[in-house]
Amino acid sequence: MISRWLSAALAVAAALPAAAQDAKAKDHNAGPYVPTPWVIVDAMLKVADIRPDDVVYDLGSGDGRLVITAAKRFGSRGVGVELQPELIELANAGAKKEGVADRVKFVQGDLFETDIREASVVTLYLLPQYVTRLVPRFRAELRPGTRIVSHDYPLLPWPPELDFTMDVPEKENISGMSLTHLYYYVVPARIGGVWELSLPRTLARKPLSLEVNQEVRFVGGLVSDGDSEDYLRDMKVLGEKVSFGLLYNGRMMSFEGKAEDGAMSGEVSAKGVRGPWTAKRR
Repeated sequence: MISRWLSAALAVAAALPAAAQDAKAKDHNAGPYVPTPWVIVDAMLKVADIRPDDVVYDLGSGDGRLVITAAKRFGSRGVGVELQPELIELANAGAKKEGVADRVKFVQGDLFETDIREASVVTLYLLPQYVTRLVPRFRAELRPGTRIVSHDYPLLPWPPELDFTMDVPEKENISGMSLTHLYYYVVPARIGGVWELSLPRTLARKPLSLEVNQEVRFVGGLVSDGDSEDYLRDMKVLGEKVSFGLLYNGRMMSFEGKAEDGAMSGEVSAKGVRGPWTAKRR
């Protein structure tokens, strides 16, 4: 009786790792293959503003049509990430047929784990629960300025820079509706934290403390000189570009600049004054 129980227990224990792997594979399968209609492929590439120096990553690339078209039409390089081996074969055949096999490659892999840091453009057509899961990766791993275009589903809770709608009748056979959404995003520079802000002496006699709060939905901050605190106004971060306003010592200042290599710099203007500003991390 004991040996029979022990055998059964060992069999269950042996099955657990396989079951866990199957559950993980299912959890990382971002939905069934649904080919993107060609009119939407064209629109996504137009929204992304593909250029010859771009590296386009398509997550869940299917037959590879998006990266193949980008390479053929704009001369960009491309990488398709796809889980199903038969679709990888189909995509490779398509790239060879279109004469761009030297500019694109297709990787059989998990789009939640594949290294995407090389991308300057990312496109995706995934179910909403998987799109949302990718948001932390995109904002943490992609370079500032990387453009993202998502077909039909927004990268919640990240607000898009642009939101386009179009009517595609052939989609009724795929999703039951013809209305199509395209959501466009630009990965912001990661500027959250405390900085030392230096301005022209006519605007501030000593460096100020700048504290930036950067979240998915919001970016803002405040400036302190040790005696008073003033909140930044209308702060925006688009790729490496940074802009904000500041009312300090009775003067309204407007800041434009860039964040790169762990520093920020640009031009500040106020009534009758214009000059450089810099910020370095503390």
